[in-house]
Amino acid sequence: MRRAIFLGVVVGLLAPGSALAADSVTLTAPARVTWARTATFTGTVTPAAGGESVRLYRQTGPSTWALAGTTTTKADGSFSFQGVMKSPATFLAMGTDGTGADVQSAPVSIAIRPLLSTRRTGSRTIGARLYVRGRLVPKAAGSVNVRIGSTTRKARLSRRGYYRVRIPTTRWFRYRAYVRVKPSSGYTARRRVVRVRVRRVSLGLGSSGVAARWLDKSLAARHYALAGVDRRYGYDTRDAVLAFQKVHGLARTGYFPARLWRVLRDSGTPRAHIRRGNHIEVSKPRQLLYEVRDGKVVRISHVSTGATGNTPVGHFHVYWKSPGFNGVGMYYSMFFTGAFAIHGYHSVPAYQASHGCVRTPLWYAPRIFSRWGVGTSVYVFG
Repeated sequence: MRRAIFLGVVVGLLAPGSALAADSVTLTAPARVTWARTATFTGTVTPAAGGESVRLYRQTGPSTWALAGTTTTKADGSFSFQGVMKSPATFLAMGTDGTGADVQSAPVSIAIRPLLSTRRTGSRTIGARLYVRGRLVPKAAGSVNVRIGSTTRKARLSRRGYYRVRIPTTRWFRYRAYVRVKPSSGYTARRRVVRVRVRRVSLGLGSSGVAARWLDKSLAARHYALAGVDRRYGYDTRDAVLAFQKVHGLARTGYFPARLWRVLRDSGTPRAHIRRGNHIEVSKPRQLLYEVRDGKVVRISHVSTGATGNTPVGHFHVYWKSPGFNGVGMYYSMFFTGAFAIHGYHSVPAYQASHGCVRTPLWYAPRIFSRWGVGTSVYVFG
């Protein structure tokens, strides 16, 4: 037995000569072989004879073939070839009958099973960057697609077949990413499964990092008031979390435990009580303030109203605005009836605690003050 090198001179195969009826050559090979692995070809000549020369040809064009190797038969008429497969191909074996005419086997084709590697890189922390990386060998084997749920992304292959696709750490918390090869002609499909479990972290005042930034971004997208979106869990984040907890009837702690990520992911922006026009709404039962534009809530802030329940209920209008601090510590005040105002204050607990006004966080007071003028409608709901 000789190893077939799968290289040779290109020849044109002619129709076999007038062979004896009993003379024949068979060839068998695996239907598919993994890239760069050895394929074994076997066959027989009939009638059985030892020492007969058999040639293996590889197809190089519609009617051209290249000699891939030669071997001789065993006493029982059997023969074999071996060769490393790096691309799909069609082969046939050829022997000689008793008259010296060529006798060829039926052609056999071998598909190539490409190599597909996958690995997960980056961070599994919620809000972080996480990737599926890998390599397709050979690159010509096809295209690589990554499917998560109903979303499929086509990977960009480098010159050597490397790829990288970003996968989510926010939309799903536990999922499977399916990496598939859509094969080119002559290659077979491949699939790998990457299992992902996102690490959801608890956050509180002083926390920082990608999770804190994603929390800010998620709250802002749902219109909870923030001083800005950053990587720090500051007082503005705490106040936004308090507002979120009030909206959803959760414990009013200002702390964001890991279990709330799912609630936040599945939540939206609450609806205004009055779904028309521009105005401010205050809910005494929920201790919340909504800024409403065109009937839709555009900002949500946690507030604290009168400790004795004395904050008046009804429809009012801002009749006077006072910037900065006044003599009793009210900050950027908007008076809407009598001595009652919406204003910033150094203490805004999660419950009713004011003398009757609507207290807002200090950082929020100048912002709402700048957005609403004298004459603004203020609705207070009991």
